[in-house]
Amino acid sequence: MRVLVVGAGYAGATAAVRLAGRSRGRVEVTVVNPRPTFVNRLRLHHLAVGRRVPAPDLAELLGRGVTFVEGYVTDLDPDAGRARISGPDGMREVSFDRVVLATGSTTEPVPVPGGDHVHAVGDLESAHRLRAAFAALPEGADAAVVGGGLTGLETVGELAETRPDVRVRLVTAGEVAAWFTPRAADYVRRTLAGLNVETLGDTHVLAVEPDRLLLADGAELPSALTVWCGGFAAPPLARESGIAVDAQGAVITDATLRSLSHPTVLAVGDSGHTPGPGGDRYSMSCQFAFPSAMHAANLLRAEALDLEPRPGRSAFNLSFTARCVSLGGHNAVLQKTDHDDVATGRAWTGRTARLVKAIQVRGVVTNIAVERRIPGVIGWPHADPATRPAAQPLPG
Repeated sequence: MRVLVVGAGYAGATAAVRLAGRSRGRVEVTVVNPRPTFVNRLRLHHLAVGRRVPAPDLAELLGRGVTFVEGYVTDLDPDAGRARISGPDGMREVSFDRVVLATGSTTEPVPVPGGDHVHAVGDLESAHRLRAAFAALPEGADAAVVGGGLTGLETVGELAETRPDVRVRLVTAGEVAAWFTPRAADYVRRTLAGLNVETLGDTHVLAVEPDRLLLADGAELPSALTVWCGGFAAPPLARESGIAVDAQGAVITDATLRSLSHPTVLAVGDSGHTPGPGGDRYSMSCQFAFPSAMHAANLLRAEALDLEPRPGRSAFNLSFTARCVSLGGHNAVLQKTDHDDVATGRAWTGRTARLVKAIQVRGVVTNIAVERRIPGVIGWPHADPATRPAAQPLPG
């Protein structure tokens, strides 16, 4: 079986090494990625403020059992099983029997006028541009982060801690730190205040100008540097290939991670819209990326080796456990969640949270390396069997 994996982030690299290592030589795995180095997306906000972030060599990380091709998939034909790739050495074509889309996501287009004036941290190129612009800000300048989700919180914390000489504001349409439980939310707000971050909740941005934000209530907010941390969207490859996608460009899959429109296509990580236990889409995160990649590898291995799936294991099943959010380099919150990724129960701060965050951001590369050396060794938490989604298409 020839399997093409498009993308070599958390999900793509994990799927490739696990499948190659467990297929007994019955699967040829080819990975296509735009660059030859691994991007640790959890640390892009670190890169944006000038911190050094290691970028391991992908060919070495993937190992000899995987063929690595540097380049962009410019044309994907899932029906014919062909992909055209543009790379440093020109164009080439790769044939496949199955394709795993692991293209990840980037920040959604800014939905208000002036989007060309904003920066983002959703991909490597954006983080590099933000790094240069942030470093060039003069002392006393104003900067704003728009979006109070977890990415926005981590970004604003890094900006404020790195440049205390810059006035940094967090602007969000909802309540600041609303995702957390009340005690944890209070800690987040107090920590941001301690970093001299001005927080503006329930505030809607109508337009972005080079030096200010125009707000819905008629006010103007000075901002020489605006970082947009809104939602995320998948790259256009799946949509352009005729694969059924949702409004954010993610491949609509059944509970086995297979595309509803093209069963030879599997989508993992942020590339896929997969029904969770409650029926809604699994949250976009590394907590979904790694397990979904391992599940896809397991399914393809079983198919290549003509094995019957273990009862109840054809449908993907994941139980979220917690989220760890950094607030600068010296503060973090470890928030317990239920299996649907809703904040609940206890939250840890202080040394425990900082340690967990450090392990998380540095451990992603280790996880891939472990899977390469001992494929199949890593598991993930499952939800109660009664809440598992059925292995059938999404309604409608």
